[in-house]
Amino acid sequence: MNPYIALAAFLLSCSQLASQIFMPVLPDITQNLALTEGASQAIIISFFLSLGASQLIAGPLCDKYGSRPIFIGGQVILIMGTLLCAVAESPNTFLIGRILQGIGSAAPVLVSRAILYATFNGSKLNSAMGNLAISASIVAIITPLCAGTLAEHFSWQGMSYALIAYYGFVMIFGLAVFPTEQSSAMSLRPSALVKQYQDIFLSRYFASMAVLKWAPTFLYLTIQLYFPFLLRNQFNFTTEQIGQAMTVCMGGLLVGSSLAKIMQKQIGHLKVVVYLWPALPLSALTFWFFHDSVYAVTLAYGAILFIFGGFFPIYMYYVGHFHKSRSSTANALVGATELLIFSIIAWLANQYVITGPDSISIIIAATSVIVIFAAKNLAKAKNPNHSIQGTSNAIRNTKTQN
Repeated sequence: MNPYIALAAFLLSCSQLASQIFMPVLPDITQNLALTEGASQAIIISFFLSLGASQLIAGPLCDKYGSRPIFIGGQVILIMGTLLCAVAESPNTFLIGRILQGIGSAAPVLVSRAILYATFNGSKLNSAMGNLAISASIVAIITPLCAGTLAEHFSWQGMSYALIAYYGFVMIFGLAVFPTEQSSAMSLRPSALVKQYQDIFLSRYFASMAVLKWAPTFLYLTIQLYFPFLLRNQFNFTTEQIGQAMTVCMGGLLVGSSLAKIMQKQIGHLKVVVYLWPALPLSALTFWFFHDSVYAVTLAYGAILFIFGGFFPIYMYYVGHFHKSRSSTANALVGATELLIFSIIAWLANQYVITGPDSISIIIAATSVIVIFAAKNLAKAKNPNHSIQGTSNAIRNTKTQN
């Protein structure tokens, strides 16, 4: 594998592990730290809030100074936060650790993509993004299983120490292979940053492009907070069994990202979205009619992650072509918006809206309608460069391709 793709994959895995590894052991953390179910979910959400807010700063810093110094700072903060979680004996210590993990995770999320935008173009960039999505899917698959198994044998604190060792390895690898970059002349004055974010946010296709990331992320966050407790309370799953079930669900990410990479070589990017979209209403119907079966709800959650994996490379494609020169800033705005807003909505939904799988079904169905409207708007893009296709890199009219 190309060393830059490998580095991007390692970096993205750092943020993935920080966000996902505590999910299967959430009931154990709730018990050990004497938390209510809602309080434990709030602590998990604190990670996403701090990740979202810190992206607004890390993104412009990457575009201004290059990714290397941001990468180093992020890894140090990530290690510190994970260490606090490992030694936590009180909810407050664990909360501070999760917040630091969120701040530190902003760097690997953005840097992983910035490296690929800086080193690849055209069909090679499409392929690299596809490889990144597939590697992220593999990490997502093995994370719940590893978390459940490690926590069962060494406790969730011991699991955290293993995570610290991995972050240290990624830092050493990154320092060895990081590409040479040039700084830019962009201004970091608060007024200039606000203007940049405003220009990106108000651009014609930003919201529609972002929905391809926002929609699956929102569904992922909402169901992920609910799913471990569903398995524990309704089906009497142990911690290890919860990890195994969530591993099966995460398989949807790998299937979705792999299928999207194959499909985008043959058809237009929006057609990939349209062809994968039926998984959303099918998931909604499964949660509604078959929620008494653990196999059915696992499959339904896996369908959401299938959409997550399939839409990710398409979203990254549009970021690169709509906002090539400031991709980190655009990614930061998308990430900050989804995490600062949708993570809170996901938590509130779990507290006040979700009363069972039927509620999940309604939320998925409503989100699927929003995705269709976003795709229809993206189909109106006039710039032929927005329809570069696969390895041939042939430029076609967007109306014809999509």
